[in-house]
Amino acid sequence: MYELLWKIAFGVFLGALPLSMAHAIVLLTLRGAGREDVPVWLTWLRRAANGAIAIGLAALTGSIAARWVEAGYPPFSNMPESLLWMAWGFCCVYFVSRLFRDFPAMEAAACLGTLGILALSTLFDHAPRPLMPALQSNWLIFHVFTCMVSYSAFFAAFCAAILWLALWRKRESKRLLDNLSYQIMAFGFLLLTVGILSGAVWAKQAWGRYWGWDPKETWSLITWLVYGAYLHFRLVGPSFGVARDRMPLLNAIFALLGFAFVMFTYFGVSYLLPSLHSY
Repeated sequence: MYELLWKIAFGVFLGALPLSMAHAIVLLTLRGAGREDVPVWLTWLRRAANGAIAIGLAALTGSIAARWVEAGYPPFSNMPESLLWMAWGFCCVYFVSRLFRDFPAMEAAACLGTLGILALSTLFDHAPRPLMPALQSNWLIFHVFTCMVSYSAFFAAFCAAILWLALWRKRESKRLLDNLSYQIMAFGFLLLTVGILSGAVWAKQAWGRYWGWDPKETWSLITWLVYGAYLHFRLVGPSFGVARDRMPLLNAIFALLGFAFVMFTYFGVSYLLPSLHSY
């Protein structure tokens, strides 16, 4: 059932991609031509894309539940399972963002991002394995869940920064995307803080210490410091003489740079450095 629901989710997002891309291209073209009215058929096209994304999210949720039942343990223990949660979190961040911000290309970014995460997971073995003793803890769900959803948020901010750079000549779009990227990064930073703190408590129970400078711990802290430094700089930068019109560009740069640190913490440490967190 897990494999079937995973394939359904992938197929639904793949089907939603041309709908969302067509909507974004047509609407941005109309706005570029100075037209503010939106054709009815284009509105329905967007609704169809959002409906498909919602169905895909439901299939992802079902695949997570099926994996949990079939494996007999919470699906947080290896790379493909964590990527499944990252895809799920990315979709959730998209729908929450849509409640507060509206931009034509958001649906296309949601589809492309989710498909990219799911495609990446196919590079790893999805076969369930017995849960290691170190992972048999109630902290597993809370710690990994908060960390993976924070990674999803940082990925969403990364996508918003890419859109900002692609539409740098459109002032109204730039302002919206800048605010969206900043707010998502702040949300991800909050979740990463909770994830690091819960990991420290779990480490005390599992290894007898809160912090041991393990490579995963160290690079998680570095990532946290990068995003924390930017979020604080965003607030105080103008008072130190940084021009306000430069802040959106700095926001985009930090969104890209910060996500590079996220990726090294997530993949690089797991496969390039010896770590207690490599499972």
